[in-house]
Amino acid sequence: MLRRRPQPVISRPLAALFGLVVAVAGVAMVVPLWPGQDSIGIGNRSPTDLEAAQDAQYESAVLTAAARDRAASEVQPELRPIDPRVREDQIALLLDALDEVTIVRQRSDLDQQQRITTLSAITEVSGISSAGQVALLGLSSTRYTSMRTTLRGALESVLSGPIVEESDVEPAIESYLTAIAENNSSTLDAEERTVIKEVLRAFVVPNVEIDEAATEQARENARANVNPVVQTWSAGQVIAQAGVELDAAQVEALRETGVIETGLDIYDAGAGVIIALVLGAMLGSYLYLFQPVPEPARRPLVLIGLTLVLALGATRLALPQLIPDVDGRFFAFALPVAAAAMTTAAFSELSFGVIVAAAVGLFSAFIAATAPDLAGASFISPLESLELAFAYTAGGLAGAATVFRADRLSRFAASAVAVALATAAVLVAFWFLDQNRINEELGWIAVASAAAGIGSAVLAVGIIVILSNPLGVTTRLQLLELAQANSPLLRRLQDEAPGTYHHSMLVGALAERAAEQIGADPLVTRAGAYYHDIGKLAQPEYYIENIFPGSSSPHDALPEEESAAKIIEHVTRGVELARKHRLPAIVREFIPQHHGTRLVIYFYRQARNKGLEPDPARFQYAGPRPKTKEAAIVMLADSCEAVVRAGMQRDSDQIGTAVDSVFAERLAEGQLDECDITMREVNAVADSFKSTLRAVYHQRIEYPAQEPEIASPAPATAD
Repeated sequence: MLRRRPQPVISRPLAALFGLVVAVAGVAMVVPLWPGQDSIGIGNRSPTDLEAAQDAQYESAVLTAAARDRAASEVQPELRPIDPRVREDQIALLLDALDEVTIVRQRSDLDQQQRITTLSAITEVSGISSAGQVALLGLSSTRYTSMRTTLRGALESVLSGPIVEESDVEPAIESYLTAIAENNSSTLDAEERTVIKEVLRAFVVPNVEIDEAATEQARENARANVNPVVQTWSAGQVIAQAGVELDAAQVEALRETGVIETGLDIYDAGAGVIIALVLGAMLGSYLYLFQPVPEPARRPLVLIGLTLVLALGATRLALPQLIPDVDGRFFAFALPVAAAAMTTAAFSELSFGVIVAAAVGLFSAFIAATAPDLAGASFISPLESLELAFAYTAGGLAGAATVFRADRLSRFAASAVAVALATAAVLVAFWFLDQNRINEELGWIAVASAAAGIGSAVLAVGIIVILSNPLGVTTRLQLLELAQANSPLLRRLQDEAPGTYHHSMLVGALAERAAEQIGADPLVTRAGAYYHDIGKLAQPEYYIENIFPGSSSPHDALPEEESAAKIIEHVTRGVELARKHRLPAIVREFIPQHHGTRLVIYFYRQARNKGLEPDPARFQYAGPRPKTKEAAIVMLADSCEAVVRAGMQRDSDQIGTAVDSVFAERLAEGQLDECDITMREVNAVADSFKSTLRAVYHQRIEYPAQEPEIASPAPATAD
């Protein structure tokens, strides 16, 4: 009777350790990344209408500070007295400049253009604009003499008032010109007004300083006179409408009304710890009960655990930045979290990939809803949390189903498409449920879905290809390469032990097809079958398939016990050769398991027939018995192919009888007791073997010898 394996590949401590690592990582995901800071920042957009969680009345530090700053900004600067020395100095500079202008005006040897050029080169006059210089040169002597007096008076008048900074110069000049224009006694024309404006611009400078201490004191007094601003909110009152960019006052209100919190919320953290422990216990229990990872399990579990933690870590770091931002919300679905399920399915059973996809999706949604950085469920609605869970889970399921037992890189390209389509389908479905949906979001859905698919596929390939070698994990691509007939060991087997080579090829064909029938791994089965007898390379002449008809057997000169030792030796030699050529452990383990703990029955019976009392232990393979379905299939295929090939008659019934006999014998010996193959699967394997062997050893027509009279004529020759 077949039973579950008594010594599981994944031991209870190993499964518990994996679950503990996942649980600890999960706990780390639900604590604040930056304790003591607000969980939502100023400038984020509200994804929904944010309502006060409780009644609150408080002095708003934000609004009070803003009101006091406004009061302070309205205080005019306190000025020191006007400095009369500035007016005197600027008048002296003006008179010096006008003296230089007078000299140039009086030079009869210069024409107008030369006067302008000469005047521009004089330092005292260089501050006056070109327009002002031209205007001064263009005045008549009488008007120029009058203008000198006017300019001095104008400068004295303007500098009698306060000029605080450069920006005050132009308004002061305009104010003076307006005042004299309103004076009915003024006879200034437009040209003279231009001269005054241009000259004053050059000589009017600030003449007072701000009394900083007095001004600051006045502003402080203004601030002190502003009463604190008291805010009152009722539970359910809308603080910020959906889509509004949050300002400091709104963030303060959300904090004061209990919508967001600073630091660690003990209840959210407690819930997160419980969920993380449940997640770890679920995955650890599944590993131990269902044993989805083939031998050896430790190294694949390292990769699976690594990608699982990376996926959860990515959501923990990214979701707090993306979820509160309405514009960037869809980028949360672009995270390559499906890579965790894809990597899991690539190194284990599809069922474990499905479990991991669901675990990542649900826990990510929990992180989005309760992580301290996200301010609790108020910042993500239940529907949005459900959308996140469905999208991540669907993408993971699609990716896992596509890459499960993938033996070509093109399958990973297909997985990118599958993840993208699954994610897009979920997002579009939830888009239809959104009452505030807009068509532009469909473009973002397409971009996010494509990014999720491509990113997940690239990350999964990177982890599988880059990290598998350092960790010693066998990939399907490596198995596919080993299963090629031109691999070095198989070429050597073909050259040095051709009978063993062809036997291995046929065993591989038998086993691969049977593995497909019962859902075992056909690629692992084929690779194991190809290499199960490589130990015969040490002494190929001792094995019947390599002894040509008419040749003597070296066993004829050996006692039965020694002959049995030679036969058994191919197992130990095979393991040594496999280690030397660095065959993966998953392939290497077929070598000792394909004979299990059987006797070398031929030589054992010969010894018994001679009247000897042989010790069965000296004729027995060391084992172990097959631990996996794949190894069991190869054991059965090895025996069935040998028995049928050795038979003289190979009609359909005899092949069926031979296969049934082998299967009954192995079951009676208990060789299949340590693997998880069922009787239903054993029967399916037997039927598959019969079908394949009947196709291989089909009856052939015996062709008669060609008679001379109907022989083909000799070809004609040219004359």
